[in-house]
Amino acid sequence: MRVLYIEAACGFGGSLTGLLQLFTALPPEIEPILLTSFDPSPYIEMPQNLIHRVVEIPRRPPHPGHWLQSLIQYYRYIVRPWSTAVSEAIADYQPNLVHANNSVTLNLGAGLAAQKWGVPAISHQKHFEYPEKLSRLAFRRTRFTHHIATSDFVAAHMREFGLAREKCTRVYEPVEGPTQSQLALRELHDVPTVAMHSMLVHWKGQHVFLSAVAKVRQRCKIPFRAVIAGGPPAGDQTYPNQLKKLAKELALEDFVEFLGHVRNVYEFLVGVDVAVHAAIEPEPFGRVAAEAMLAGLPNVVTMGGGPAEYVQHSVTGLHVPRGDVDAMADAIEALISSPEMRQRMGQAAREYALREFSPAELTNQTVTLYRRLVDSAPVSIR
Repeated sequence: MRVLYIEAACGFGGSLTGLLQLFTALPPEIEPILLTSFDPSPYIEMPQNLIHRVVEIPRRPPHPGHWLQSLIQYYRYIVRPWSTAVSEAIADYQPNLVHANNSVTLNLGAGLAAQKWGVPAISHQKHFEYPEKLSRLAFRRTRFTHHIATSDFVAAHMREFGLAREKCTRVYEPVEGPTQSQLALRELHDVPTVAMHSMLVHWKGQHVFLSAVAKVRQRCKIPFRAVIAGGPPAGDQTYPNQLKKLAKELALEDFVEFLGHVRNVYEFLVGVDVAVHAAIEPEPFGRVAAEAMLAGLPNVVTMGGGPAEYVQHSVTGLHVPRGDVDAMADAIEALISSPEMRQRMGQAAREYALREFSPAELTNQTVTLYRRLVDSAPVSIR
């Protein structure tokens, strides 16, 4: 079975990481072909058996404000170019199925192309949609044969937009865990390290993390370290510069370490004791929290979204309200103050993550869905 995968995001992130980890667990019968609008190789190792094509997608200008102009931009810079690129790829590779990542509105061009060629198609929802008429129309008159939701929270969000329950299957992201040699390096540190590892974008909440760290540092007698790992999408330094300015204002300039993009996440996490996910908007899945669990770490996560769904409060981590600096500071302080709590929660987190995020099991669920859709698809004449 030949599957054409579409990564419509404009830059590297957890969405593509999950897709690449799916590829590593695919059975030999599945031949993956990947279309992206950027080169991921500087950020992550690409599978050798993968057919990969980088397509030219024009960069969308800033939001014009007026709904009609926005709609024209959406068609001109997203729908039409992706529809053309996917249509050309279908003609060249003759796939049995199209699997489009990210969101229905971002994937609409891929759905139109698949429908035109009579190829069954999946839209894999890894982002939330804005509550606009366009999004509601896209779900009610979906061009896709089926949808995958990256969490139960996302599945419920899609149903609110009008998607029928039977058109959607929840499949968590496959997350490859650390090697045994990496796990062997984990230890309880005398000076615990609190860290965020995520893309540097405003909604991920690194500014909230910095403010919480400042409060903990002021009032807590226990020494600790704080680290922020990750880079901005498409090299945009606006938010990273804001974070460094905030760190200086909070007298954290020489305390918080900014590491930039970390290519091997588990080599980084062996030196971490508390992982923080500080998103100020609902996170669809939250790969970084799942990675921390597999590394045997407790998480502090904000409520609403995927991480709060699978990180159990007071069992595998702690929940805090989104944007609440004081609550986040309290949670961080509680964990750095108790090695026993960190160890207990970290062990429970790893046991849970090994069950729920197994690449083999989640890939099996996905491939089973592929077979059902391909077997039930009408014969098309190309």
